[in-house]
Amino acid sequence: MKRSRKLLAILLGIIMTLGMLPAVASADEGTVVKVTNQDELIAAVNAAESGKTTVIELGIGKFTLYKQGADTKGKDLTFVGQGAEKTAWGIGAEIPDPDKFGTEYNSDYSFDGAGTITFKNMTLQSGDANYLGFTRPDNTVVENCTINGKTFYWGYNSAEFLNTVFTYDGDYPIWVYSSNKMTFDGCSFSVKNGRVINVDADNQNGKTVTINFKDCNVTSEAPAKSVLNIHDSLKTCDYVVNFSGNNVVTGLEPNKTTCSKLFQVENTPSSNNGHFAKVTINGATIWEDGEMLGHEVDADDGTKIYTDGYKDNAYDVVTSNWEPTDDRTHYVRTVKKTCQYCGWSDEAAETGYTVTYIDGVDGSIFANKSEIAAEGSKTPEFGEDPVREGYTFKGWKPAVAETVTANAIYSAQWEAVDGAAGTEDGEDGSDSSTKTGDSTNLMVLLALLTASLGGGAAALYRRRA
Repeated sequence: MKRSRKLLAILLGIIMTLGMLPAVASADEGTVVKVTNQDELIAAVNAAESGKTTVIELGIGKFTLYKQGADTKGKDLTFVGQGAEKTAWGIGAEIPDPDKFGTEYNSDYSFDGAGTITFKNMTLQSGDANYLGFTRPDNTVVENCTINGKTFYWGYNSAEFLNTVFTYDGDYPIWVYSSNKMTFDGCSFSVKNGRVINVDADNQNGKTVTINFKDCNVTSEAPAKSVLNIHDSLKTCDYVVNFSGNNVVTGLEPNKTTCSKLFQVENTPSSNNGHFAKVTINGATIWEDGEMLGHEVDADDGTKIYTDGYKDNAYDVVTSNWEPTDDRTHYVRTVKKTCQYCGWSDEAAETGYTVTYIDGVDGSIFANKSEIAAEGSKTPEFGEDPVREGYTFKGWKPAVAETVTANAIYSAQWEAVDGAAGTEDGEDGSDSSTKTGDSTNLMVLLALLTASLGGGAAALYRRRA
């Protein structure tokens, strides 16, 4: 009896002890632990094993590991909150750590030497001082979170931000400062003063720093910088910036040099140290070795991907008059385009051909209508169908081409109605339509058109989408 009571007391003690520990469950990726307060959080982190991921589900409230003495070295930890409105994580302290003055004075060393640290479904609260962030974890992942404030330090190998909201009223909500690779996928940025991401790496000499930016939305209350402000001439590392997907930018203006709202490069070739940024959009390289590779760059499917001036068709255009060639077979003129955003300009020769509509009979049903159109442009239309007493208009011969590729004469075709004299092609039954390419009639028309267009000042017009 005494032995039974002693055994029962031991069992009750064990049950009470277990009840004081965080709830633990198993998962394929490692251990899942549910915690509701700081003490349980620290216990769960200390109990986590290296070599597998420990998932710690946080309750409602604010959590942090700053100056808590938790053991995170070599560990992979995933922290899952109850949502951005319910769970918050404090990055660093309100007062910087004086022991770190002169180095990363304001940084959070909670994950110094950790493996992969992941935050999901919570708000990460930072401040407005420099050098905030998590110092020296290998990798960080932030998913479905909101980050308030400014940060510099994230995963030293890689940092991923997935469907994350950045909000900050100061200079930059985030710096590309410590990571070899930083990814922004499906993120939103809300800033006031036009500064979004500062691309300025720290102690990355000889390395390549890669920034991937995909399907993000940027809104600024005032224009200032482009989304990525790349410090190309200040460091000794190479930046590779890859934009992809559908990135929407509101409130910023295109940079004068890159003609893009997405990025600007603070660099002049004379001051650069030999390390230049390389920028791609949807796989096409558009900036390299300190200069744009082309103002008008298309994707493989023909989509305009660079620049903003090209995408918006924001050009001032000056065209000269059409002039006939020496052999009178076609016309030429010059077209000069100047980008309204960055001042880029291009001048090219354009070929033109005559497009002429005739009535197709001996007589004067309507005056011949002729104009010069640029090669490759849409064929000018005659307008409303012509009318001839006693006949029905049946179309043009040959059929009107969709685009202009050569000189063309289109002849009206008629069909007599009941009781009217004549036939389909002419009153005398003959085919009187002028054939496309007929040199005799064409040269007469060209001569008349040239005389009417001769002289005159260059035509100037402005066009903006």
